[in-house]
Amino acid sequence: MPVRVGLINGCSGNLGSVISAFEFYKYNIGIVTDPESLNDYDVLVLAGVGNFKTASEKLKKYNLWNSLNEEIVKNKKPILGICLGMQLFADVGYEGGETSGFGWIKGKVVKIEDNSVRVPHIGWNKVVSAEDTLLFKGIKDKYFYFMHSYYFLPEDMDTVIATQDMGIQT
Repeated sequence: MPVRVGLINGCSGNLGSVISAFEFYKYNIGIVTDPESLNDYDVLVLAGVGNFKTASEKLKKYNLWNSLNEEIVKNKKPILGICLGMQLFADVGYEGGETSGFGWIKGKVVKIEDNSVRVPHIGWNKVVSAEDTLLFKGIKDKYFYFMHSYYFLPEDMDTVIATQDMGIQT
């Protein structure tokens, strides 16, 4: 039976792009719109473009915040965070004001304050995998598109599997 991938609706303006990418690789993908539909999928994807605070508020408004947290922490369901979705894995984010994240990865999402980096940072950067991981199998040292003014600063660098260097490692 093919893996069922659930794309969480609530913090993204790029659902169509993410769906197209998964469909290109022949994944069975659907959209999670309510807490009950979390159970319909084997793997979850939290993708997002926008503001940390606004995204967390939307997930709470749609009653997905607590259910998603339970699904990941208690039920150990795998999840992939893309862009803002990954930033929400942090303990706290400061975009839009100090806001609690899920706390799945210890760290914080902070503004890029390096004067040598143009903000927002927009463009293609090489992502270097820190180790040989399943997530980066076949895509080691490839270029990814970035558009951000904030970055994830983890408490423990052992939680990092890949970085990109734009003057600071994000």
